Amino acid sequence: MIQVFTGDSFLAREALLQEARLQGLAPHLMPPEPILVAQEAQGGLFGPGGALVDLRDLTEADWKPLREVLEGLPADAVVLLLDPRPTAARSKWYADRAQKRDHPTPGPKEMTHWVVNRARHYDLKLPGAIASYLAGLVGGKGSAENPALGLEALDQELQKLSLASPPMTLEKVQALAALDTPISGFDLVRSTTEGKATQAFKYARELLERGEDPLRILGALSWQYVRVAKAWALLQDDPMMGEGMAASALGMHPYAAKQTLLLAKKMTGEAIAQALEILIEAEMAAKTGREMRLALERALALLARMHQLVAP
Repeated sequence: MIQVFTGDSFLAREALLQEARLQGLAPHLMPPEPILVAQEAQGGLFGPGGALVDLRDLTEADWKPLREVLEGLPADAVVLLLDPRPTAARSKWYADRAQKRDHPTPGPKEMTHWVVNRARHYDLKLPGAIASYLAGLVGGKGSAENPALGLEALDQELQKLSLASPPMTLEKVQALAALDTPISGFDLVRSTTEGKATQAFKYARELLERGEDPLRILGALSWQYVRVAKAWALLQDDPMMGEGMAASALGMHPYAAKQTLLLAKKMTGEAIAQALEILIEAEMAAKTGREMRLALERALALLARMHQLVAP
């Protein structure tokens, strides 16, 4: 059985992982390597196998050998394909040989309902006005091109809000929400995790001189630290996880996933939670006060200091 999950990248991936759990398969996406897919899908002595394959970066040259492997699999093999935007050729093949499960991005009218339901997933109860405000930040944007846009970014904002202290007011959400961050925070995160405050200030100053908004820089930092938190959790289950598996699990390019894994290995769960707390407070200060740059610099200093104290 071959199932392909299309539509919004974030929703399609969520649905694929849910189906994997129902099928009793480990929720780990693999790259579209024909030999690996064949090995996983054919199973062994203990019954039929199964493979979860990430096709988001698949080229047409890579599709042909993978297609040949899929066509040669036994009927009882379970293969789940993540292919948010298949080409016309792949769509035609899926129509003949696979069960297609499409998960489009909710339209503007459905987005508020999606926000409410997703918030419940994190035990977060949102009043209607707050849910509508968050839905409006995204509109009908998907998550395929840029994880800093669309449902994936909105999901991370909901995770961040679930850590905030009650009550949850619209003013607090407006102060905390920082969607659509345009920059990568790797250099900033790396310098803070190494306890190098001076270097972190240098990177921040360069970004500010290029015209970046302090609040957006804080948003980028938060986005990276959330990714580090997810990588840390993955490493608890699989300490030997490589960049390819991490890239699929985190929705990042392999190089970015590698850097995120390196950062996660340096941190404890307590340190990550403290870092996210620092950033939440900084984002609130930046949006409610006049000195946004001061809030950014204070957060960098606190993060670097924290990492100096927890360093072995």
